[in-house]
Amino acid sequence: MMNKSKFQKYFFSLLSFLFLISIAIVAQESTTESSPILEKDGQPVDGKVAFKFAIVSNSTTLWSNDGSSVNGNEPEKSLKISIEKGKYDIELGIPPMKPLYYDLVAKYPNPVLKTWIDMGEGFIACPDRKVSLSEISELDETKYPAVRNGEEKNNSDMAYHAPPLIRDPEMIKAKIEKKKHKEKNKSYPKSPADRFKYRYLQRAGEDGKIPRGALLKAKKHIDEMWDNRQRDAGLWDWEWLGPGNIGGRIRAIMIHPDNPDKMWIGGASGGIWKTANGGSYWQPVNDFLPSLNITSFAMDPNDYDVMYASTGEGFGNSWPDVPGAGIFKSTNGGLSWYQLPETNVDSFNWVTRLAHHPENSDIVYATGRVGSPGNWDGKVYKTTDGGDTWNTILNTPSFATDVKLKPADPSIVFVGTTNGLWISNNSGQDWDEVTTGGVDKLPANSGRCEIGVCESYASRVYASLERNGGEIWRSNDSGDEWDLRNSGTNYMVGSSNQGWYDNAIWVSPVNSSLVVVGGIDLYRSTDGGSNLTKISDWRDYHNGGASNSAHADHHIILEHPDYDGDFNNTVYFGNDGGIQMASNVGTVSQNSGWTNLANNLGITQFYAGGASPDGGIIVGGAQDNSYMIYTSGGGTGNWVQPNTGDGGYSSVNYNNTDIMFSSTQRLDVKKSTDGGANWSASNNGLLDTDNCAAFIAPVSMDPNDPTTLVGGGCSIWRTTNSATNWSSIRGSLGGNIVCTAVDIADGNSSKIWIGYSNGHLAYSDDAGSSWTRVDNNGDDPLPNRWITDIAINANNHDELFVTFAGYNDDNVWLTNDGGDSWLQSTGEPPHDLPELQVNTVRYHPANSNWIYIGTDLGIFASENKGYTWSTTPRYEDNEGPVNVEVDELFWAGDELIAATYGRGMFKSRPLDYIYVDKDAPPGGDGSWGNPYDNVTDAANAAGHGSNIYIYDGTYSESPLIFYKRGLINVVNGAVVIE
Repeated sequence: MMNKSKFQKYFFSLLSFLFLISIAIVAQESTTESSPILEKDGQPVDGKVAFKFAIVSNSTTLWSNDGSSVNGNEPEKSLKISIEKGKYDIELGIPPMKPLYYDLVAKYPNPVLKTWIDMGEGFIACPDRKVSLSEISELDETKYPAVRNGEEKNNSDMAYHAPPLIRDPEMIKAKIEKKKHKEKNKSYPKSPADRFKYRYLQRAGEDGKIPRGALLKAKKHIDEMWDNRQRDAGLWDWEWLGPGNIGGRIRAIMIHPDNPDKMWIGGASGGIWKTANGGSYWQPVNDFLPSLNITSFAMDPNDYDVMYASTGEGFGNSWPDVPGAGIFKSTNGGLSWYQLPETNVDSFNWVTRLAHHPENSDIVYATGRVGSPGNWDGKVYKTTDGGDTWNTILNTPSFATDVKLKPADPSIVFVGTTNGLWISNNSGQDWDEVTTGGVDKLPANSGRCEIGVCESYASRVYASLERNGGEIWRSNDSGDEWDLRNSGTNYMVGSSNQGWYDNAIWVSPVNSSLVVVGGIDLYRSTDGGSNLTKISDWRDYHNGGASNSAHADHHIILEHPDYDGDFNNTVYFGNDGGIQMASNVGTVSQNSGWTNLANNLGITQFYAGGASPDGGIIVGGAQDNSYMIYTSGGGTGNWVQPNTGDGGYSSVNYNNTDIMFSSTQRLDVKKSTDGGANWSASNNGLLDTDNCAAFIAPVSMDPNDPTTLVGGGCSIWRTTNSATNWSSIRGSLGGNIVCTAVDIADGNSSKIWIGYSNGHLAYSDDAGSSWTRVDNNGDDPLPNRWITDIAINANNHDELFVTFAGYNDDNVWLTNDGGDSWLQSTGEPPHDLPELQVNTVRYHPANSNWIYIGTDLGIFASENKGYTWSTTPRYEDNEGPVNVEVDELFWAGDELIAATYGRGMFKSRPLDYIYVDKDAPPGGDGSWGNPYDNVTDAANAAGHGSNIYIYDGTYSESPLIFYKRGLINVVNGAVVIE
């Protein structure tokens, strides 16, 4: 967002532009009167304009000085242009501007105004005909009479044209090239659907499907590796870094009816978390569930210790997220969970919603999706024996996302799908579709349908439909007849209609006219949905982490168990930023009345991260929480979130930590020069931005020169001036093949390796002037799959590891000869890796025999370059990133940091050599230059495989037990420990 001073500058510049137009109008029509437009201090407006201008016929466009162009979310000083059948309606933030603009548009009919070209930050003249992109740079401003610097110019023989603004020719040229580049390559929209597709395609096999039970199979393999768990390359003590103040995506909330301070949330990839104090502090329930992808909860109304949790986020439109592992059950109040065996099948890969019968403990309903991309169907299941067996009671042509039971009559069941609503009046034996488009029925093209029921008016039911930006329909007879209550508020619309992704509706249990709907933001109605008032603004959520509002993208709304609409009006909201609370849902507004409950709620979904050499500053890119900055010393809550949206690869300038980089979707590079306080786009010349790149596209900082970065889209791009300018160093491979991995050799900036989504692997020895492809070399060529990461050995640039996506047994490869030949490095039984996606690989910075990989089920380590592997050990009260997806590993000095997709970040210090000298000053860190002064500290810091070097002398220590594998070496004589 633009800061206030810059906003004012551009706003007054716009006034100046319109003032110049008014002068020209006066020149042509002497009867037109115009008064000078003045600033607040009374002085005439002066300045130049840099303003986005794009008009399309028969549409409504909102645009403003900050360039946000988001419908319904403009700053106060904004301009609205409504165009309908050639008639214009303009509304300006300052009244004096309005008549001047009316005069302008009166002179230009629709075909002419449509030819203004949006150049982002500059303008060209408005000709009297449409122009092509190739003509833009050729327009001769001298042919178009205009006003220049307040001087009147006119030519009665030519139609008057609006004055072109002062512009940068180089910028115009770059914009033209970018538009041409975009036309030549496939455009990739930014949306949650894109993220789901990105993650699904990574993991799918050659048949386009993710293998059934892949995670469960891999977890079983890991459990069988327990006897080998001590081979872990020094990994020992894991420290969780947070964020503990921001949260991440959740789709499930459950509250204990008798003790509302007990609450559970389900992280989309972070598992089950519990609070015992109303959200003041959260902690994970079970780190070792086969799936941490929680989508819904249900509680037995007769025994609150019996709970159910569904897994597998199947809400993605054409592309779901990673499959879950069916349905889990707890019989001890959520302390432990077990998988219901009959749900360990393909048809329960994505279970979207659960509903428990309000009286019968044995009856639970579940909805979900089955099939594969392009061939999805919906399923509704029912158990009548507490989850031991499940029967399919409804098959739907679009996958099912919601199930509700009618209050006071649970034999009536409502099921919402991604394009319809179904109702059963006999507990699921027979079904009727009501989205037929008939009289008093719901429209046939409903889109995703979510259902709201009300205890105080049991026959009244609401439906939130994903159509026309969000529609609210209501029935007063249990769904037989329906009437439209609201359309056109666009509560599901952000950059696109996202109702398939974020669609939530809540009805007050005591007032059937009080309704809240959620899409991007939240809207409240007090008259049964007819009129909506916006009550949240996602842009105000992240201000300093204060949660002045609710986060974006709402998935679940749930009231307090004691909600009565009088003394208790508390409602909870689950979204992409965790959980927020409105203590009074009737009065909460866009930026007041909100409480953020992300207190130690460690479910942030990181894609990547980077750190300063001492680890004092970390930048991480996360799902819908953008790029976040952590400063050590402030605890897990010391994270700052400058923005929202998806963040990506990040890095910190190791010579000047005030300079840092991150990226958003599709290679959109951002830069900060003030320690993360302010960020700006740094994409000049980078033509693949927001156009032809992976959803999370790689950007790598040169370890030899922090002003040099290499990024990959369809082409490969390089900057040598801290992202001020980018240039292409390799063209596109064609089609939809995108770069997915980049690494630059430590010690040689000219050595660059790149990997692609189809397994193509190449390197350059001359900083990108020429390239050599190497994935087909040798007797054992590399897989033709998505390359997830590359790691070059800093001590031998001919040696490197390459990792691959998918649930396969060949995802780690090693070359010792610069790619001439390849060796599969997944280990030999019983020390081999499971068939599991590998997301990242790193060498130990001081011991190149030690290798670490991050997978969809935690971290594995090898002490012999992949000949044997072990899991990360599970130590009591210090589980670390064991059973969660680890998307990137990176180093901060000798500390290994794990960026997880669902549990935030962790760090560990895997020391290969630890030094002890009794004569050393206290407070050492075990390094050669700063050794510990006692053996106890060394033993505690060591992991399995670490070597401890003790200088001679007598050490007075408490009794020591060395229970971790490694070597103890004596330096310069004898050592006595007493």
